[in-house]
Amino acid sequence: MLVTYLPASGVILALSDLGGGNLQIVASGLTFSASHRYVGVLESTTDFASWTAISTNFVQQGGVVTNIVQTTNTMSFYRIEQR
Repeated sequence: MLVTYLPASGVILALSDLGGGNLQIVASGLTFSASHRYVGVLESTTDFASWTAISTNFVQQGGVVTNIVQTTNTMSFYRIEQR
């Protein structure tokens, strides 16, 4: 597994290999507000041309979203979009 961090707006994706083709992806640095329910949409791609939403979660206190995904491709890339 190769993980690359690209500078962005303070949001960090941390990937952990759980074995069996499963990854834990934790996004931190997202905006959290008790008065507004922000969501984090985890997306994946294999070609950087078409992105597919694979999970949508409410941002938790501390600006964190955690996902466990099963990888089906030998090479996948992930990003998170906050809404």
